[in-house]
Amino acid sequence: MKKIGSLLAISLLFFLIACSQDASEEEVVENVLSSHRDVNQYAADFNIDTSDLTRTTSYNIEVNLTEEPAALHQISTMEADGEETTVETYRVDNEMYTQEADSSWVKSEAEEGEPLFTPSYRDVVSVMENVIDYAEFDSEGGTYTFSYDGFERDIYEAFEEPFNILLGGSDIADEDISLNFVFEVDKSDYYIENLEYNLSVENETGNVEINIQVNYDDINNIDDIEIPDEAIEEAS
Repeated sequence: MKKIGSLLAISLLFFLIACSQDASEEEVVENVLSSHRDVNQYAADFNIDTSDLTRTTSYNIEVNLTEEPAALHQISTMEADGEETTVETYRVDNEMYTQEADSSWVKSEAEEGEPLFTPSYRDVVSVMENVIDYAEFDSEGGTYTFSYDGFERDIYEAFEEPFNILLGGSDIADEDISLNFVFEVDKSDYYIENLEYNLSVENETGNVEINIQVNYDDINNIDDIEIPDEAIEEAS
């Protein structure tokens, strides 16, 4: 019995060690880049801060969405020059209801082909795919991380379009720009948990700083999104 117990203990030890081993960089990359195929729902928190010589603007978006069938609840807040503006939006299929600040709800129709939300989780995975070759991989800690600090125009351009970063494109000299990014990936399901991207442009015209943070939660675990009765009644 003691021998059997020892064998069972050794087997359990090897099992626990095997389960605790981290995946290789190649396995993580493969799983992350295909993860968007499984993602139909998520909550996301986007923060975008920009500053230059004249002003600082903070833009926050809290969104819950289901891609199919299309449904979204979004609260957007912009703060600039000490003034804050908030817009709340519901969308179910192509019906949209929007309320700005304390105004009444307004009903509209989403245009044909209009994306549910930009940048989507799929867009962020696409960005990661375009910059992954430049990143350093780290499996220490609670997440897998891919990070970079320096400048490559391919990285700048990969983030430019999906995050609507308008800085003049090729008119900006490479030596004027520095950037860094960090992608954090959940170790259990390989979904992207967090993204941080920082961009700095400095030349004779001044300095521009852009800081972007994206946090994902409740992937494929969102309650049904319904348009509130109050919104329907006010907009009718």
